[in-house]
Amino acid sequence: MNRAEEDYIKTIYELTVEKNQPLIKSNDLVERFGYTDQSVNEMVKKLVTKHLVNFIPYKGISLTSKGKKVAIRMIRAHRIWEVFLTSKLGYSWESVHEDAEKLEHATSDEVIEKLFMFLGEPKFCQHGNPIPDLKGRMVLPETHALIEAGLNDTFELTRVLDVKELLIYLNEIKLKLYDQILILGKDDFNEIMRIKSKDQEISISFKIAKMLFGKII
Repeated sequence: MNRAEEDYIKTIYELTVEKNQPLIKSNDLVERFGYTDQSVNEMVKKLVTKHLVNFIPYKGISLTSKGKKVAIRMIRAHRIWEVFLTSKLGYSWESVHEDAEKLEHATSDEVIEKLFMFLGEPKFCQHGNPIPDLKGRMVLPETHALIEAGLNDTFELTRVLDVKELLIYLNEIKLKLYDQILILGKDDFNEIMRIKSKDQEISISFKIAKMLFGKII
């Protein structure tokens, strides 16, 4: 299984958990990856032939039991490695993904479990994504996006998509997990949100606001 296939398997699993639905639409994958419809459809067909994915026309996509097992193992290993690399080796949250991606395949299940215990059984990775147990059970991820917050709401950021460009941008505007964000305004025509965090006012795009998750406090 190549890296692109692995990314699809993991993302399909994550989306079914986030949406709390047994099936997701190909459009969900298009939106998450930013790929074309054709590219997504071709990859889904390939995964179907490998018995990793089920595709029901006009209904959606789900993982087979084989695909789900692979996804849980990879996601668990990946997020545990991310915690280790950031908390123990000083990796930044935007640079940790690629090495965690390599290590998740090169590590035995025994090592992953010992690493998990060594780290104090963390429940979340550095991006706020929950770490599943061996049976796939985990704390439900926060799915309330910043874009959904209303004027004058105070929003606590608890999860971000693991997209390198996004994480670099968040570093630039000094926004991190568990920061509180006050919504100052929303410009629907220009698709811009005006927010305030730690005494600084910032304008962010709706695209960015859809990639940040948390809760109204």
